Amino acid sequence: MVVGLRAFRARFSRNPAIRKGQSLVEITIMLPVLLLMLSGLVEFGFLLNTYLDVIDAAREAARFAANDDPTIGVPSDLTPNFWNRAWTNSRGSLFTASDGRIDWTPTDAFDCTDVNGDIVVSAFGFFNNTVQTRYPVGDIDGASNCGNYSSIFSTADIDAKMDSASIGNSGAVLVEIFYEYEMLLGLPWITAFVPDPIVIHAYTVMPNTFAEPDT
Repeated sequence: MVVGLRAFRARFSRNPAIRKGQSLVEITIMLPVLLLMLSGLVEFGFLLNTYLDVIDAAREAARFAANDDPTIGVPSDLTPNFWNRAWTNSRGSLFTASDGRIDWTPTDAFDCTDVNGDIVVSAFGFFNNTVQTRYPVGDIDGASNCGNYSSIFSTADIDAKMDSASIGNSGAVLVEIFYEYEMLLGLPWITAFVPDPIVIHAYTVMPNTFAEPDT
């Protein structure tokens, strides 16, 4: 019986047709898994690239806003002031960082057509290591460019994030960019588990001496 089993195994292992059939079954089983992994890698690779673009744009926009005065004017003013300059610079930075893929009309901060996201700008005046004033004054949610989103940071959150030992009397500006990333592939086995669009949020805080309290 043992001899017969060994002989059967020997014939089985030497049979090329059987070996090819086995390989075909293995490929058939693994191919869908490989396709799932590859499609996920491509989709989330594009997502990561877009996220890095939004981060770069927030940093660049905050650098511009750090040299402007948030205490003059209000966001609704049509004349150029800190707020619409911050929005315009954010749009331009986003356009540049994404190589033109994210085009929110960089030349007109009040044109919200086809803006799939938002830009929210806030400024803070710190006195005795705590936030004394949040700009725009009276708006705890920050200055939203298109009204689609509000700041995710409360005044208490800002107090908690800052190092109270080094703040003293100073000022800061916060630029937040929200971008609704729409999947390029949009495959059902991805959207079944991940929402489409995915909201990307990036922010940067920079010092701003104009927001520093006088006393």
